[in-house]
Amino acid sequence: MKMTPEMEGLAKRRAVAVLCRDPAVLAAFDVDFERKLDAFAAFANANPKTTVLLQLGYEHETPELAAHLGEVIARFGGASGNSRVIAMGNCEKECAALEAVGVETRFIHQNCFLDERRYRPMGRLRPYDAAYIARLTPCKRHELMPVEIAPRLLLMGCATKIYDSERDYANMVYSRYAASRIMPTFSGARISEYLGLAKCGLVLSEREGASFCSSEYFLCGLPVVDTPALGGRSALYPEEYVKYVESTPASVSEGIAHWVRKTPDPWKVRAAWLAKAAPHREAFRKLMRELTGRGFGRSLHKLGLRTPHPGAVHSLAIQSYLALKSVVMR
Repeated sequence: MKMTPEMEGLAKRRAVAVLCRDPAVLAAFDVDFERKLDAFAAFANANPKTTVLLQLGYEHETPELAAHLGEVIARFGGASGNSRVIAMGNCEKECAALEAVGVETRFIHQNCFLDERRYRPMGRLRPYDAAYIARLTPCKRHELMPVEIAPRLLLMGCATKIYDSERDYANMVYSRYAASRIMPTFSGARISEYLGLAKCGLVLSEREGASFCSSEYFLCGLPVVDTPALGGRSALYPEEYVKYVESTPASVSEGIAHWVRKTPDPWKVRAAWLAKAAPHREAFRKLMRELTGRGFGRSLHKLGLRTPHPGAVHSLAIQSYLALKSVVMR
């Protein structure tokens, strides 16, 4: 495999992952692929029969976005010659929309690449009725959280990327939910500890992608309150541990109250999610065998994309830390 300077830079920033060197198989999020299309084309020209596997960070169910991705892939094909792009869709509707515009797809949900060793149910005392992991941007619809239970809400990741255009929205959330426990930032290695303080997780966006946090809730043993959305996040939901509600504060409040009453076994919640993820992991292994002629073991956490510590060593270190921490928390 001939590594071009541009691709080396993308790999260093974890905007691309090299899954196989011969034949060359790359993975990237759709947005990074589009932004650096020339770099991907140059790499493909230097490495005949390159395959690029695309993670879809945002929904492509709508015809407009499906068509746009089709156009991007067509430009890549025109510039790179003998190459192949496969989009890994997050739901069957998304796959159908992309196939309708000529994009090769496989139904392999983004969240199946979460490394479960980094997550575990923790804690017995859960003082918060609900946790919401979401940056402060209007599409996350924090206003759907019932104000009256603010003292029993845990808001995580609020300070991530607040742009000037979102400042008023952020100030509204901080003001309206001032009684909540707000964690502007947090260490990903400690997500299990923090979620161990809550009885359920919230997913409130109307339109997004697969939503890593929705699966992180399940892996940490939390059932979920979910509103209708495009993007395929519910494809890996274990149905017995999700409460679907309407997009109103009253309905979200009812969903939270449902899980406060029921309190399912966290380890059963986790196991149910892993069972849903298993066919997608096997579909990915099958795809890699098809592309490379070789077997493919455990994938890196999030395929190694956009994460500072994707490797197995880091996952095992977190697993050991959480095992010790859980003993202390008992």
